[in-house]
Amino acid sequence: MAENDVYELLKNDHDNIKNLLRETIQNKDPSQFPKIQKEWESHMLGEEIYFYPALRKKESFMVLERYEEHELGKKLIYELDKLDKNDERWMPKMGVLQEIIELHIDEEEKKIFPKAKEIISGNKERHILDKIRDEKSRYVKSYL
Repeated sequence: MAENDVYELLKNDHDNIKNLLRETIQNKDPSQFPKIQKEWESHMLGEEIYFYPALRKKESFMVLERYEEHELGKKLIYELDKLDKNDERWMPKMGVLQEIIELHIDEEEKKIFPKAKEIISGNKERHILDKIRDEKSRYVKSYL
C-alpha cells in the first residue's frame, strides 16, 4: 500500500508490528520472531536516520526518550535471538518486548506525531517519507 504521508507509513509499520507481536504471544509460537525482528529493525532505522533528526532540535527530550525505547527493544530482540526458543524464559521475554514496543508506539502516535506535524510539513515531510521508504526497501532486500 502506498502511504500518503510519513505518519501513515509509520502507523502502518506500528500496526503490523503490534499484530505480529500479539499473534506470537497469543499462539505461543516463536516462528514469527524473524519477521518481528526484521520489521522492527527496518522501522527503527527509518525513524532514527530520517524522522527523529528532523524533530530533535525542537523536541529533544521526547525524541531522546524514543531513542531509549528503541535501545531497549534492540536489547530484547538481541537476547531473544540468542535464547533457545524452547527456553521457558523466551515467551515471557517476548511479552516484555511487546510491552516496550506498544508503549513506544503509543507515546509516538500520541505525543511525537502531533508535534512533528507542527514542525515537519510539505516538501520536508515528503522527503522524509521517500527516504524512509527507500531505507526500508534496501533493508528488506538485504534480508533476501
